[in-house]
Amino acid sequence: MSDVLALPHAPRWDDVFELEIARLDGKGLGVADVRATVGPDTTKTRRFRFLVRQALPGERVVARVVSRHRDEVEAVVQTLLAPSPDRVAPRCAHVGPRDEPEKGCGGCTLQTLDYPAQLAVKREIVRFALAKAGVVDVPVNEPRGAGEVFRYRSKMEFSFGTNRERKLSLGLYPAGWHRDVLRLSECHLVSAFTSRLLPVVRDLCEAEGYEPYFARKDTGFLRLFTVRESPRTGERLVELTTTGAETAMSAAGEVPAGDVARRVADAVLAFAAAEGARVDSIYWTRQVTARGARTQLVSEVLAGAPVYHEELHLPGGRALRFGVHPRAFFQPNPRQAEVLAAEVLARLGDARVVCDLYCGTGTLGLCVAPFVDEVVGVELVADAVENAQANAAANGIENATFLAGDVADVLRSDAFGSWAGRVDAALVDPPRAGLMPKAVEHLVALAPARVVYVSCNPESLGRDMALLAAAGFVADGPVQPVDLFPQTHHIESVVLLRRRA
Repeated sequence: MSDVLALPHAPRWDDVFELEIARLDGKGLGVADVRATVGPDTTKTRRFRFLVRQALPGERVVARVVSRHRDEVEAVVQTLLAPSPDRVAPRCAHVGPRDEPEKGCGGCTLQTLDYPAQLAVKREIVRFALAKAGVVDVPVNEPRGAGEVFRYRSKMEFSFGTNRERKLSLGLYPAGWHRDVLRLSECHLVSAFTSRLLPVVRDLCEAEGYEPYFARKDTGFLRLFTVRESPRTGERLVELTTTGAETAMSAAGEVPAGDVARRVADAVLAFAAAEGARVDSIYWTRQVTARGARTQLVSEVLAGAPVYHEELHLPGGRALRFGVHPRAFFQPNPRQAEVLAAEVLARLGDARVVCDLYCGTGTLGLCVAPFVDEVVGVELVADAVENAQANAAANGIENATFLAGDVADVLRSDAFGSWAGRVDAALVDPPRAGLMPKAVEHLVALAPARVVYVSCNPESLGRDMALLAAAGFVADGPVQPVDLFPQTHHIESVVLLRRRA
């Protein structure tokens, strides 16, 4: 292939190119850079970045263009000319091109890559993101790999919809697609119980004539089916989410909405009994929407307890138990969350007073509390703070306090006064977007000697490390990736930042 191609026009839909895949981007897409002249002017060279689904580093492929935005071209593999030596046969029947029936699932972007190679790719994703942000002097360790690379997710949310044949589906969307839903016959990220339960629930809803919800038309009833289960306790919570309608259509005509929810709950309990498995809680959640009003989630326990329980095992033989309700966040890979917590603890060193900024339900702060003198968590969402306080009490943790409110307001408040000037370490575990601009100001105002940053997005990690360095917090040691999501491109990272004198 020539170094510079001569193209009659810019890449457009259905054009075909032979490409060499250099690396994966932060979304798990194969990247190939193509330099080309376009049209009759051969003096100007443009660089097109091709993003190719299901292509792996080092592979040579023939790819077909499916879309282009300026110089970024999205493509799919048409022919695999030279496969990577690390390419493996996928375990799941739903891996493959999304234009094939019931294939193209967006859940496992790296299932065709051998697991050691997945870890190497994820390390490169982190390194590339840091370098792009100008963070070039901080090494990146080999990722801490998972012991279980399948059947590891403790929570999975499946959507109701229809497939291309307009048959009722319960499953996941194809990668990059939010119209059709795959009729999943199996899923290897969740337990075998959940994988077998999905078709049972789908077949029941199809036989009864219940309709999935379509947002564009604002019609239908069934929205989501969620299963949460703990690898440590064996407990399980199932949630059916529907619209807020009082009635739903069925094959027999209009029926009360509650009858549909209870019919699904009965089917779940019957399946569990036949499998010899436990279901500890079944929820029905109605998503109530009205023009000009905030969306409300109204939940009702149809069977069992209001929560199920998760456990995290910590260094030194300690363990914490968490009561988790449908709205509470909990890491979807609890065993690797234990590895993540151990990495955080190792970076706290001799810190005694720790502030967990943007603490959510307080999971990280509670993991830290047994090893320090005091933890104070700050979180805007009052319900999350209540959940954190309840879990602290349930575990007999008396040295952790959680405060509700805007971080800037709390740090200036009398309630925070007893910790002002005493915090020697801060924990930050922001969402994928990273720290908001005000967060850096909050850290400067708090003035901890060290900051332990936990990231779920390498790109926002690189950007924030550069911002924090400018504010006086520089990396002390390497970035440590931790793989919580095998078979996908996602990667968590932990890094210690110290405040310059």
